[in-house]
Amino acid sequence: MKSKRAYDLPIRIFHWSFATLFVVSFIIGKFVDDESRLYAYHMLSGLMMLVLVFLRVIWGFIGSRTSRFTAFILDPNEIVSYFSDIFTSSTKRYLGHNPASSYVTIILILLTLAINLTGMMMLLGISKHFFEEVHEVLAHLFLITTVLHIGGVLFHQLCHNDGMITSMINGKKLDVENESEIRSNHIIVAIVFVVLILSSGQYLLNRFDHKTGEISLFGNVLQLTEIEHENKD
Repeated sequence: MKSKRAYDLPIRIFHWSFATLFVVSFIIGKFVDDESRLYAYHMLSGLMMLVLVFLRVIWGFIGSRTSRFTAFILDPNEIVSYFSDIFTSSTKRYLGHNPASSYVTIILILLTLAINLTGMMMLLGISKHFFEEVHEVLAHLFLITTVLHIGGVLFHQLCHNDGMITSMINGKKLDVENESEIRSNHIIVAIVFVVLILSSGQYLLNRFDHKTGEISLFGNVLQLTEIEHENKD
């Protein structure tokens, strides 16, 4: 069966950059001591995820048809039908986001905003213990949502073998009746995305003092690591 272009290059760049940054941020946050200088990169990668969300939201309004939020399937009846039919060959197929991935995208965007907000409250010393607990819960919700999403993609691929598992790599899915493929990979926009992502990362690194664990942003100096206390005789 013929394949059709389902996802453009900017969406695929966002997808893999977003996933990589979350893995980095979660692993550092979970396994690195908060007095280590390396711990600061947990927060820096979280800020980069916020940059990616900003780009994704913009592209969700002006991007390719399958990238736009208006193409998301958010009707509760649709997602109930999708899950009830997922074990059968009668499952409705979508060239773009199906109901499950539509909800997952929205949830992960909202969780990223909430995680960054609680992280900022912690840095500013506002109800630090409370926001630290909320921050950790949100991070685990993000992880659970991601694992369920990966499991769902693998299960769908095993049942239907329609190219879903590789669609975020090559951008293609098997032909879906009555749905036309997107016209362009938007290579120029993808290059702009990469430039903006790399320049944002470089900006954060330039503003970060590895020796002190401090970063200067918008006129504010934030301490990204716990200050180590040295005992002097």
